[in-house]
Amino acid sequence: MAEAKLCKTTLQKIEEAARSLDASAQDSRIVLRLASTDNPKKKTLELLSGEWDPSKPWFIVDENGKVYALTSIESFMQFIHSLHSLSSENFSLKLEKAIWRNFPIDFGDVWAVAISELESKLVHNRNTRILEVDIESLIDRIRREHPNLFYHLKEEMLGQD
Repeated sequence: MAEAKLCKTTLQKIEEAARSLDASAQDSRIVLRLASTDNPKKKTLELLSGEWDPSKPWFIVDENGKVYALTSIESFMQFIHSLHSLSSENFSLKLEKAIWRNFPIDFGDVWAVAISELESKLVHNRNTRILEVDIESLIDRIRREHPNLFYHLKEEMLGQD
């Protein structure tokens, strides 16, 4: 088949991408070659493997052997939504971990203060992105400004001597 014309590393890249997209079955992979034409504003696509199926991702190999993936806008938006959800979950876990490391008296109270400060920071400075917030310094500042929300083990241990 025409797929044999592709170099081994290109085929490996496509295979890795197909596995991560759960499209590793060779017959479900759509591989296309992008080629130049006499008109610099036009290119052609040649089907190398698979069948023309818009519901599956297309792997496109350009003249330089660089591999691209083409998918529907619905699939792309679903991917972006999943990425945002994962980032939000990751941020929440980091915030939770930072709060627990500082020995809160009531986790929920510290969480509420942290979320409130984050919301006000994001409202006042629209250029700030939530993922750019330094969580450790946020919790340190809350600990300094609201000492009643945390246990102070060092002070309590020093006071016992």
